[in-house]
Amino acid sequence: MKKLAALIFLTMFMVFAAVSRADEQELTLASGNVITYSRFPAPGSNLLLWFSSERGFGKAERQAAIELSSKHVEVWIFDLASALFLPQTPSSLDSIKAEDMKSILFHAAERSGNLCVYAPGRAAVPVLRGVSASPEIRARVLLMHPNFYSRVDALEGADYLDFGNLNAVDVLVLQPRRSAATPWVENQVEALRRAGANTALMMLERLREGFWVREDATDYEISEGKKLSERILNWMKGGE
Repeated sequence: MKKLAALIFLTMFMVFAAVSRADEQELTLASGNVITYSRFPAPGSNLLLWFSSERGFGKAERQAAIELSSKHVEVWIFDLASALFLPQTPSSLDSIKAEDMKSILFHAAERSGNLCVYAPGRAAVPVLRGVSASPEIRARVLLMHPNFYSRVDALEGADYLDFGNLNAVDVLVLQPRRSAATPWVENQVEALRRAGANTALMMLERLREGFWVREDATDYEISEGKKLSERILNWMKGGE
C-alpha cells in the first residue's frame, strides 16, 4: 500500500512539474522578426493564445496558464511588447503589423482547430487587426476591458480604431463594472458589431481593470483573481 501511495504521489508530482514548466518556442513573423513565446503544453485540441497587455506577463497570469494546461487547454503566451523590444506603453502595441499577427494565428491553426484568443487592454488592437487579416481562421476572441480608442474625451466620448472586416468573428467583451471606461463600453461593442463581429458583452460585477494584479485589490478582487483560469475556461465555452 505504501509503495502504491508513493507511486501515485510521484506520478502526480511529475505531471504537475510538466505542466508548471513552460517551453520557450521561437516563431519567425512575416516581417522577419523572430519572437519567443511561452508554451504551456496540454493534451487535446484546445488551444488558447494569450496576448499580454503592455504591462507584460506576471505571476497571476502564469499561474492561470499552468492551471489551464492542467485542464487540457494548451496555452501560448505572447508578450509582444517584450519580444519586439517595444516601450511598455499602450500605444506601443499599435505598431504591431497585421501580417505579423497573421503569422501567429496561422501557426496556431496548424496546431489546433479549436482556437481561442485572450487579450486584455490595448492588446485588443493587434489581435483585432490579426483576425481581420485572417478570415480563414476561426477563433473565439475574448477581450478583457479592451482599449482600442483612437481618441477619448470625458465629455464627448470616444472614437475607435478601424480594423476593417470582422465578419463572423466571435467576440466576447469582458468589462469590469468598476472600470473608468465602463461608460463607453456599449459604444465599443457597437463599433465591433458595425465591423461585422458577432459581439457579446459580459459585465464583471464589483471588479476593476486588472483586478488580478492590482496592488490595491479588494478581498473580492483577490478572490476572483485566484479564479482567473476557471473564469477563462468558462468564457472559452461561452459561459459566465
